[in-house]
Amino acid sequence: MPTAPRARRNYRWYDLNPRRLGGWFAGLVRALAAPLGKTASARTAAHTANRLAPIVPVHTPRGVLRFRCPSFTAARRATRFLVSEPETRAWLEEYAKPGDHMWDVGANVGLHALYACLLPGVTVTAFEPVPNTFAVLADNVAINGFGERASCLCLGLSDANAMVPIYLTDADAGTTMHALGAPVNVAGAFEAAGVVNVLTARGDELVARFGVTAPRHLKIDVDGHELRVLKGLRSLLPGVRSVWIEMLEGAHNADENSRIESLLTEAGFEKRHRAGMNQLFVKLPRSILCRASRVRPAYAVPAADSSHRKR
Repeated sequence: MPTAPRARRNYRWYDLNPRRLGGWFAGLVRALAAPLGKTASARTAAHTANRLAPIVPVHTPRGVLRFRCPSFTAARRATRFLVSEPETRAWLEEYAKPGDHMWDVGANVGLHALYACLLPGVTVTAFEPVPNTFAVLADNVAINGFGERASCLCLGLSDANAMVPIYLTDADAGTTMHALGAPVNVAGAFEAAGVVNVLTARGDELVARFGVTAPRHLKIDVDGHELRVLKGLRSLLPGVRSVWIEMLEGAHNADENSRIESLLTEAGFEKRHRAGMNQLFVKLPRSILCRASRVRPAYAVPAADSSHRKR
């Protein structure tokens, strides 16, 4: 029996890939500005690009956030904010209380840092080392009027203070999976789209030497650099109540994840639920920690009494 021919889809101009369509519009602007001369056409194109970069409003349960989107990736992050990582927002709403301070380590364009600022009395320090992504982060803080609630630092947290090259997977603002020190990330080696020297610093020294507000909550999403971040702020962990940290699955990440869990367990945290690649650790109450240190486990073998040894 002959099969029916497949229906042909009638493609329309707005079905095209957004990147390709945007490239065509950019080419049209450059062509129209070319007769103005080299200097005037460059200024016209730059002004047009700046005016065309949309500010996307996102209506969250806590209020409206506005995100400037100068790149395809930044626009995708803003438009997908309400469907991407809802567990992260749930963590903030449950644990962040008035007067608490959060560190957003690997803040990118500031999605969750800004959402935290919608919570009553919560303040944020956002860390983002990639310069063009940091510029969008700082701009988003400004256009939302959170300049007094959120501090933005263009540096990466690590276990040492240094100048380190960061290898970019893509030049677009808002992209991720970059790598410090060498063009190798958790997915393997890659061909870098560019290299930028950035400052890395220990979190504990930022607090001790520069007066950065110590965190009550930590959100860490740095694409495989999480353990070094924790080592650099180990002395701050006694004051931290919860840690929301990315822990990638896979055999090549198993050792790194076990070391992260050990470090946090030793600091008095208990592993709670996991959501996708993110894991929640919560500080145990001091009374529970004290009892755990005093009470011998039921399975412990009693110590031998020297007076009853066989002779």
